[in-house]
Amino acid sequence: MPDSKEIQALVIESVRMLAKDFEIAALTDATEDSLLFGEDAPLDSMALVNLVADVEDAVAEKFDATITLADERALSAKRSPFRSVTSLTEAIIERLPQ
Repeated sequence: MPDSKEIQALVIESVRMLAKDFEIAALTDATEDSLLFGEDAPLDSMALVNLVADVEDAVAEKFDATITLADERALSAKRSPFRSVTSLTEAIIERLPQ
């Protein structure tokens, strides 16, 4: 299983690519502390859907693992796993097979 730094790097790279594609200046230099979605965050729902798909594809390609990020657990969570790079990284770690 990949470690959290590898997963975080994958998330940051996916966010930066999305920022370039969607011209989201606030995320072109994304870091582990970057906010993604929600109040005062730069992604709208369309960009978030694209990011989730990109991250799921990147996890499959890099780690040979299939995960679903937009599942019941994510949608009913008190704190959205899509709020920040850190929370998205944690959600991926929770969903990767052990």
